[in-house]
Amino acid sequence: MDFDPIERYYDMSSEAVARVQEKKLRDFIRYQLYPFSPYYRKLFDDNKIDPNSIQTVKDLEMIPLTTKEDIMPTAEDPKRYEQFLLQPDLDMITEFWPKTKLFGLKLKDLTGADLKKELSKEYYPTFRIETSGTTGNSLPFMFTSRDIKQFSNAYASIMDVAGLKDDQVVLNTFPFAPHLTFIFVYWVNLNSTIRVFHTGGSAVTSTEKTVELMNTVDANVLMGAPSCLHRILRKARKEKTDLSSIKMVLSAGEKLSRGTRMKIEAILEGGGATDVEIFDVYGTTEMRDAYSECVPGSEVFHIHPNIHIAEIVDLKTGKQKKPGEGGALVVTNIDGRGTVLCRFLTGDIFDGGIRYGPCPHCGRATPRIVGPIGRIKDHSTEMDLVNNKGALLNLNSFHDILPEMDEILEWQVSIEKRNNDPSGLDVLKINIASRKGIKKADLAEKIKKKVNDMIEIDPIVDTSFNEDDLFGMMGGKLKPERIVDNRPKE
Repeated sequence: MDFDPIERYYDMSSEAVARVQEKKLRDFIRYQLYPFSPYYRKLFDDNKIDPNSIQTVKDLEMIPLTTKEDIMPTAEDPKRYEQFLLQPDLDMITEFWPKTKLFGLKLKDLTGADLKKELSKEYYPTFRIETSGTTGNSLPFMFTSRDIKQFSNAYASIMDVAGLKDDQVVLNTFPFAPHLTFIFVYWVNLNSTIRVFHTGGSAVTSTEKTVELMNTVDANVLMGAPSCLHRILRKARKEKTDLSSIKMVLSAGEKLSRGTRMKIEAILEGGGATDVEIFDVYGTTEMRDAYSECVPGSEVFHIHPNIHIAEIVDLKTGKQKKPGEGGALVVTNIDGRGTVLCRFLTGDIFDGGIRYGPCPHCGRATPRIVGPIGRIKDHSTEMDLVNNKGALLNLNSFHDILPEMDEILEWQVSIEKRNNDPSGLDVLKINIASRKGIKKADLAEKIKKKVNDMIEIDPIVDTSFNEDDLFGMMGGKLKPERIVDNRPKE
């Protein structure tokens, strides 16, 4: 039940990391993925892929991409996610494992070990996290006892990446929920000497109480979603709270735009904080993993090379892009039990692609993925417009232009049908909650001009929203949805 700790990769060269990763890839596919994963064994067989033919990262191109739709439950198979769990039995182990691994099992048996219990610790799913269900269904992803040790070890490496110190106090504002953001912080808490206070999010601890707690515990580090942290800090400044103790912010769960980063920095500086580092953290539930920026604002995220191989691919072909070329992020497990994925399309685009060699920002030699980050579903959104039927638009730009407007407190972009007619033309509606004292008509015209300059569309702008109402409408207590498709289905 031994696992591969991330610490051993810290002093490796990029060439050594690549060699270790490819050895792990070969072994994982031959001795874990193909024998024990029902979904991938069928996928390999249907596509006539010999698991022994996967020798290098380049060879992964032979394997079709796995998408969220492949994991989604259906009426015929409501427990489809179970097909992605590693499910060994002794017959499979005997058939697929090499003699050296079988000898190790036999040796344990001879020394009186309970083999069934040992295998249960390694493979039996004991812990579950879920996606937020924004695609209509919440998908479960499972960990085993071995996974908990493996992944929490990787999560705790955020201390080294961000430079968290043992004497710092963290205030975690992520909600109590079976989601990666909270579990990530909680497992860091359990596997380090960092002191962490968990608020449970706004559904458990009000914004007012969170501000009070910030001072009560003398927090140095804030963790949470950008939208929630912005709201908490605005409340703190309104109450003239002393923010001078804050030295670091770790943001995750939604895109940290440049505008939101600037607003958070300004509020902290206004409250007396100096030299605050604001780190973005990228992660997905499907990866069961998350990575912090190596340097604040760099948009450089070093993967955990002991757990995943990352590829940046062309969406149409699935072929790997060259280092530094932008494309879609695909991840493959090379370690782990429970729910494992091979060539999973995360749904995110990294414009800076993937890079190797020593990092110019931090010097680490582990592979790194580089932003700006955009959502695939927002990158090429198709809309039927008055002068252009089937126009493809990149809606990710809204994450840049709207947060940078000081007049705006909360915003959401909604794609709708005119008059809610499924056969009608599409309209782009922007819902806005603005600061007090702002002339809403002037703000609406300003937004319309910015949007028209950016994507040549005249949006409908609704500035009538109350901040709290709009935040709640977006699902803010758990994960705000900034860009939504509300078009009725035909």
